[in-house]
Amino acid sequence: MLIKELSERVGISIDTIRFYEKQGLLDNTHFERTSNRYRHYSENGLQRLYLIKMGQEAGFTLSEMRDTIHAWETDELSPAEKEYYLCRKLEEIDRKMLAINKIRDYLQTKIDLMHLETECY
Repeated sequence: MLIKELSERVGISIDTIRFYEKQGLLDNTHFERTSNRYRHYSENGLQRLYLIKMGQEAGFTLSEMRDTIHAWETDELSPAEKEYYLCRKLEEIDRKMLAINKIRDYLQTKIDLMHLETECY
C-alpha cells in the first residue's frame, strides 16, 4: 500500500510516518521501493505503525520504542526481560494515575467549596 493509504488506515499523518522513518522506527523491512521510487508498505509496516501508535498511547516514548522494538521482535530479549520492561511501564502508569487522581480530587474539592459558598448566600 502507498503511504496515503497507510496513513488513512492507521489514522496518522503522512508527515508522522516519514518522521518515524527518519527516527528509525520504520525501515526497509517495512516497505519496498517500486520502479517509480514510491514506497510500497507491507502488512509488517502497517503492524509496526499500529504498535508505535499503541505504544505511545500507553506512555512509551519514541526513544524507548526505538531502543527496544527491534530487540523485542527478534527475541533478543528473554521473556523475563520483556515482562520486566512491561511491568516497569505499568508501575510508571500507576504513578501517573495516582498523581492525576490527586489533582482531580483537589479540583473537585475546590468545586465543592465553591458550591457551598454560593449556597450560603
